[in-house]
Amino acid sequence: MHVFQVATPFSTGTGTYLPGPDLIVTNEHVVRENASVVVGREGVEEQLARVIYLDPYYDLAFLRLNAPLETAPLSIAATLPEVGTEVKAIGQFFGEARRSATGWIMEQERLRNGIPYLVHSGRAGNTLAGSGLYTAKGELVGINMQDDPESEERSLSLPSPLLLAILEAFLEGEGSPGSRCFSCQNITFETDRPSSGRCPHCAAQLTLPSMVEDVAPTGVNATIEEIIRVAGHDPRLARRGPNLWHIRQGSASIQVAYHEDSGLVTGDAYLCQLPEPPSAALFEYLLRENARMRQLSFSTYGRDIILSLLIYDRYLSVDTALPRFEYLFEQADAYDNILVEQYGAGW
Repeated sequence: MHVFQVATPFSTGTGTYLPGPDLIVTNEHVVRENASVVVGREGVEEQLARVIYLDPYYDLAFLRLNAPLETAPLSIAATLPEVGTEVKAIGQFFGEARRSATGWIMEQERLRNGIPYLVHSGRAGNTLAGSGLYTAKGELVGINMQDDPESEERSLSLPSPLLLAILEAFLEGEGSPGSRCFSCQNITFETDRPSSGRCPHCAAQLTLPSMVEDVAPTGVNATIEEIIRVAGHDPRLARRGPNLWHIRQGSASIQVAYHEDSGLVTGDAYLCQLPEPPSAALFEYLLRENARMRQLSFSTYGRDIILSLLIYDRYLSVDTALPRFEYLFEQADAYDNILVEQYGAGW
């Protein structure tokens, strides 16, 4: 599949991988103020991808992976799909299951702020901005952008012919990162970078990818990322939006969150799933372990078995919290094996 998840310290989104130019296309507002972002998908480990194209006018951004992927080719339609064509929107946010919705093309060229959009009825609860819109044959006909302001049942998608034109204009830079000016719509490349930080065509303010620096966390977030780093993980790859991090320790999946209103920092290790039907012996084991452990506790949510750690932010420091988080990481990697092998839990 060509679906990618995208995350920054500020937001999460979804993206579509284009094998030909070896780029991920997503929304500019998702990656704004980030030089690199976390991307991932099923079967591909999370990695940092560089932001190499910013387009605030069309709300598009292009990301480049460290190496091309081995994936199926993707046909991008050069003409607009006819009204009534069946289409499917497919996208995924970090921490969520992949979502898809089937619908039909309602309009070919709905003008909004001067941009002609496809209007379609394929909505998976929301528009899943940045996701691909495909025909029944798997041809990409659009990039989903936003809800239709005139109807909650429809979405607006940037049509594939326009995407191809934007790609062609970007590729004229021969690999140089670039940005489109919101005022005059001209693209400026890094090789033509003006020293003033303004568009050389109209003198409007222009942000090129090289002008953006990666975020440096502060306060409690900085402490959490230092704990993650000292524990042997890359905090940049762990970022999953505001005040949220995700870590893999062995076979366990661990989510670290900072709840500013309550001051709680939580570490939740999602270990495995309850067997079907649930096992009384497994619940007895969890209760016995809860009585024995001091810093950690078991709980269940739906069918997930979770091992949790709670710390108030006023007590949070690398010296005090690191041993607790290391203990959580260590125990999470051990407990999931016990629950699966001895009590029939499922991966």
